Order: sequence, then C-alpha cells, then structure tokens
Amino acid sequence: MYTALKYSHLLFIGTSLFLFQLRFLLKVLKTPVGKALKIVPHINDTLLLATGLVLTIYTEVIPWEHNWLGYKLVALVFYIGFGMVALKSKGFKSFSCYLVATALFIFMIFTALNKTPFTFGI
Repeated sequence: MYTALKYSHLLFIGTSLFLFQLRFLLKVLKTPVGKALKIVPHINDTLLLATGLVLTIYTEVIPWEHNWLGYKLVALVFYIGFGMVALKSKGFKSFSCYLVATALFIFMIFTALNKTPFTFGI
C-alpha cells in the first residue's frame, strides 16, 4: 500500500509541475488554453493533496513534530498563491510570480527528499 501511495504521489507531483509549466508557456505564447487544461490541473492537484494526506497519516509523520513537513506545507500555500498570480496577471508581475512559484516547487521537492528545509542536500 505504501509503495503505491508513494509512487502515485510522485506521479501527481511531476504532473502538477508539468501542467503549471505548460499553462504558463501557453499564456506567454498567447495560445488559448482548452477546457481540459483548465480542469485537469485541479483534479491532479486534488489527488496530489489526497495522496500526501494519506501518506502522512499512513506513516504517522506529523507536521508539527517534523519541521520539514511544516515548511513544505507553508511553501505549498505560497506556491498556490504565487502560481495563481503568475497565471492570471500580466507582464513583470506574472513572470516574477512564475519564478517564485517554480522556486517554491523546487524547494518543496528538495525538502521532501532531504527531510530538512534549506539544505538542498548539502
């Protein structure tokens, strides 16, 4: 069960990053985004959060006892905010929020892999 949850979660992480990058690229290229590309990211992100929650419960890792998970959850909230602004605004604001959202996503990945924030495996 754990292995299936973990790999499902990893699949949803990769899909989420791909969809965010694709949607921003289409926005920059001023290409219309189809209805499916407006719906699929929400479904994927819901599954991503669900598998993350189930993994947390299954492994009994509690955010306030393992600070890396707490940092990751705070970064997730900011990632969502900056990602929304990146996709909805224009110009420098959009691009700078895109860069911050992408950096936050990378931070979450490194934090999860290393089980510690701010070290990036060093």
